Amino acid sequence: MSLKGLLNQTVTLYASTGKDKYGRESYDTSTDYNARVQLTTKSRIVGPNETVEIVAIVYFDKDVSISKGDKVTYNSVDYRVFGVYTAVDGAGSTDHTKVELVKWA
Repeated sequence: MSLKGLLNQTVTLYASTGKDKYGRESYDTSTDYNARVQLTTKSRIVGPNETVEIVAIVYFDKDVSISKGDKVTYNSVDYRVFGVYTAVDGAGSTDHTKVELVKWA
């Protein structure tokens, strides 16, 4: 079953382009995508005595190119991509992409 019919919310994606001459992260122009946003509160362990709070999970169509560190805006709130996971259907084909977001700091 495809997720395509449930992608009825709009998010804005800014692809990371590295760092500028001042050491700040820089981003490409924005692109709007249909997605499914699910606000949540989950903790991920990233090291000894260190956790990160996941505040949203977003589902994108399989054709959307997204990477860890990219910026996502939804409802005028900025988030950073923490994790990107590919969902595979029963035939072994990519169905959609699941993305975990953290609050923009």
